[in-house]
Amino acid sequence: MATQILVIGAGIGGLSASIRLARLGYQVRVLEARSSAGGLASGVAAGGFALDAGPYILLDKPGLDWAFQQLGLSTADLGLILIESVYHVLHEDGHATAFDHSLDATAASFEAAYAGSGAQYKALVKRTFGIHQTLKPFTFKSRPGVWDLLRNGALRHVPFLLSSLDTVLKQSGLPEPVRKGISIWTHVAGQPVAQAPSPMAFVPGLFHEVGAYYPKGGMQAVATLLEKAARAVGVVIQYNTKVDSIRTARGRVAGVETTANEFIPAEAVVSNSNGIGTYTELLENFKPTEKAKLRRLPLQSPGVCVYLAVQGRNPPYYIRFKLNGTGCTAFVQPGLLEPDLGQDGWYPARLIAPLDHATAAALGEAGQHALMDQLLAEPWWQENIGAYRVLHRRTTFEWGREYTLYRDSMNPVMTARFMLKGRIAHRSPHVRGLYLAGSSTHPGQWVSFCAISGVLAADCLAQDFPAHA
Repeated sequence: MATQILVIGAGIGGLSASIRLARLGYQVRVLEARSSAGGLASGVAAGGFALDAGPYILLDKPGLDWAFQQLGLSTADLGLILIESVYHVLHEDGHATAFDHSLDATAASFEAAYAGSGAQYKALVKRTFGIHQTLKPFTFKSRPGVWDLLRNGALRHVPFLLSSLDTVLKQSGLPEPVRKGISIWTHVAGQPVAQAPSPMAFVPGLFHEVGAYYPKGGMQAVATLLEKAARAVGVVIQYNTKVDSIRTARGRVAGVETTANEFIPAEAVVSNSNGIGTYTELLENFKPTEKAKLRRLPLQSPGVCVYLAVQGRNPPYYIRFKLNGTGCTAFVQPGLLEPDLGQDGWYPARLIAPLDHATAAALGEAGQHALMDQLLAEPWWQENIGAYRVLHRRTTFEWGREYTLYRDSMNPVMTARFMLKGRIAHRSPHVRGLYLAGSSTHPGQWVSFCAISGVLAADCLAQDFPAHA
């Protein structure tokens, strides 16, 4: 009889863990609170258009390649589209910085605006991508340590790892507008640049040297492919089933209780629910002192999102950002990459405003809707757009309700300190038989990291509970 494993959540991490475990010989059952798979990487159907719900770009193809390889899949099946004109940043003073797949073109545009910055930018990309290549194997280890650094010859990069993104960018000598353009992703992730981890500096090297990609059909195509693969290897996915608690006995997992008062026994549980929420809201008999520590971690808000149908497109940049003090707004145009998404000259688009978690809570539901009205009225994103229709809106509270988010958050903010501490472990140090997958257990919110986390959580489980044992 195959060992019975329960997976809480059919997000990217949960689906990846379930496929890996099923291929290793386990009997796997996924319990998903929603009626469809993918979690935040699922899609939205509105006004006759299909749009991504959450993530909108694949910045780490090598990471997703690795995860898919472990699952017996290929990213070639996603129909990945290379993004040539990646993003454009409009600064508060009206100046702009733009980033293309071509390193030469990007560096030349900086050089034209700021003498000497082209060479400085190329030097930064060369240095950080070289460090990335050395450190990349650690992304595929559950708990890399000092000995791993020694064996891999990566100890020389410890000063880099101990630095913040802000420090790395200032050391490059680049002018402030270029530094702000590079660090735009910290705004998206809710990280003050002075607290953001240094590996965020890998992003330019990734889209210049490897490429940034968009799966045909949107990021939700990743979830669709994983769900199909999970069913093909015998994974049972039970939708509309919300877990109320993870039950334990004598320091080990016994099973889960659903909100329908059904107890489902299990040898082990992989939680793809929010890492903090798994411990503070689901795990019974969890130590109050440990619970308090987790509750003190700063949280990342999903922000607000307006799903649009727009008449026309504004080429060539797939993402257009506008900086606003310490925050930003993003206008995402998948129609530039997939013209077939258009209907009679109308194309799907999204207007996204990341928010600090505390700010989002303070604004409240009405305040967030007022913010979205303000964003819609701004002219910067409407250039070359003839008209627009609002198809759907999401406040942080609506994200939380629909996706069962812990305190309306996606995960803990991935600060430099949190990353160095080791994040939330894939193998629970608190109860035997509990494993965690998802963005809070890996370097950040990227779809690739979620898939990797599922593989690593599954491998930890397989070490502890050999199949058929």
